[in-house]
Amino acid sequence: MASPEVQDICGIDRFHSLWQRCLLVAMPDHSVAIHKQLLYAYNEPQRHYHTLAHIEHCLGMFDSCESLVDNPDALEIAVWFHDVIYEPEKSDNEANSAELYLELSEGVHATELRQLVARLIIATLHDGSPLEDSDARYMIDIDLSSFGLAWEEFERDSQNLRAEKPGLSDADYYRKLADFRSKLLSRGRFFYTEFFCQRYEQQVQDNLFRYFKSIPET
Repeated sequence: MASPEVQDICGIDRFHSLWQRCLLVAMPDHSVAIHKQLLYAYNEPQRHYHTLAHIEHCLGMFDSCESLVDNPDALEIAVWFHDVIYEPEKSDNEANSAELYLELSEGVHATELRQLVARLIIATLHDGSPLEDSDARYMIDIDLSSFGLAWEEFERDSQNLRAEKPGLSDADYYRKLADFRSKLLSRGRFFYTEFFCQRYEQQVQDNLFRYFKSIPET
């Protein structure tokens, strides 16, 4: 289960306020039930990294850059939902997470908001697709910002990510990870936005160098 600190930032008061202010006039508010559904999902047993603690971290990063984004409510909703569906061996988790949000918000959130939230969730696929707006760049940087944590936290997260892929051999896992790293760094720097680049870029580079140097030969 999540720590009290995680439960606080991911608590019902914050989510209820967010969901309610996005409601269309006179629409019912099911935020309590939706929040319970989110907490249940992020505490599923197959998760080690994509847990409520990850959402806590992302919400904290969102809070730090909220004043810089164009549609903070859409971005915050996307943070809450972007990993709600997580099956370690599946490649459609982001699409399914976006679809769940669209189902839960149908008829109660504005169409434009719903479409934007879905795009922001899909952006966390990190497949190099063109980004349609600046908030998508913030979404990606928020999701990947844990790569810029201090080494001890980065190493812990790396172990948790590995634990989510028990079906992969070490050789296959590290090969896929190296490909992912190369894709992220192919754009010249790890982060898209100046906000995250100025604060965490050097730490990311240091972490990745140290991590890949420490991987044993397989």
